[in-house]
Amino acid sequence: MSKLACLGGKPVTTNLFGKAKLHTRPDLERKYLLEEYDSGVWDDWPGGNGQAFKFEKEWARFSDSRFAALVNSGTHAIQLALEALGIGAGDEVILPGLTWQATACAVVDINAIPIFVDVNDTLCIDPRKIESAITRNTRAIIPVHLYHRLADMDKILRISRKYGLKVVEDCAHVHGARWRKKGIGTLGDFGAFSHQRSKPMNSGEGGSVLTQSEELYWRIVSQRSCGRAFSDEKVHNGSYRISGFQAAILRGQLAAMRRRAPVIDRNGIALDKAISDAPGVKLLRRLKGITRQCGYGFAFLYDPRAYGGLAPQKFREALAAEVGLSFGSTYAPLHHSELYYPHLKKRHHLNKSYTRAITPSRWELPVADDVWHRSVVSPWSIFACPPSRSHLLTDAIVKIHEQRDDLLAAAV
Repeated sequence: MSKLACLGGKPVTTNLFGKAKLHTRPDLERKYLLEEYDSGVWDDWPGGNGQAFKFEKEWARFSDSRFAALVNSGTHAIQLALEALGIGAGDEVILPGLTWQATACAVVDINAIPIFVDVNDTLCIDPRKIESAITRNTRAIIPVHLYHRLADMDKILRISRKYGLKVVEDCAHVHGARWRKKGIGTLGDFGAFSHQRSKPMNSGEGGSVLTQSEELYWRIVSQRSCGRAFSDEKVHNGSYRISGFQAAILRGQLAAMRRRAPVIDRNGIALDKAISDAPGVKLLRRLKGITRQCGYGFAFLYDPRAYGGLAPQKFREALAAEVGLSFGSTYAPLHHSELYYPHLKKRHHLNKSYTRAITPSRWELPVADDVWHRSVVSPWSIFACPPSRSHLLTDAIVKIHEQRDDLLAAAV
């Protein structure tokens, strides 16, 4: 076996994917963009004939949802969903402490209180810890489907029914995933999606919500449109709209996702096996309810003890050199996040009690802290790796394990 690539040797592969690529439809993106431009009407007005209206219908159909509504970001998708459910000042919303800061920001931006719950070996919220976090002020749960795993929606929905709580699924990472053959985002009261540049279906920026309630759908449409009345109900709000040009790109992205989703699931299963066959690493538990897994990034856990105490970052660097991909860690848990500090913002100084309640340092999340330090996460492009080549990931990890002493010596 050759010397480790990070120490000057030959890598296992310079191209983990070979000739395989994830399906794209730039031709349709351009076609729909020109159609929108030629129409001269570039907004998202409901019931029109523009690209936004067409995408919403196609996105709902693909997701097995009654309704879909576009908004300007995944953050505002969550915020508007919570407000549409009547959640606001003083209400508590339970969410995992391991997520992108936007999940919690959407809660504090409506003056509600985010209650952080630890995660389990799926990297998603631990249902066993939800019930102990429920108080008389709890109004909703936001399960986050993180990286390439889904939260346990069976247990979460059972808890929500028991306590009369609303459920807003944060689906920013999992376009096209399915739980018990149902489109993800259709199980709770709302499913909120991000279409930001790094996501599997993106328009640069943007977001969308799915709902099965016509009343809630029209409330979202009103909320995103400065409170314009689309029903008898009055809703005060600002502008959270998306342009028809962004929707045109999303229509092309959705056409590609129809072919891409089953491939991502198949390739992800093969990558999981590659990790299970390798020493000193552990795949994330895939729940039986997952009938199609589409993800944003491929994640697994690293055990430094199996490598003589080699630092996780050194392992990630060595693996990157062997397969030609970058690897990082998960998001920082919210009580350590460099981007989440709402207690410092003057608009949230409603009173001392509220400011204390939203201060991140109040939380202890031992599992989230542990996986943050030990996790290995690759970009979502890794799902282009076909099953016939996934063994290269195993080979790379085996190589690092066998030469761990050399790495440890080089790190001194």
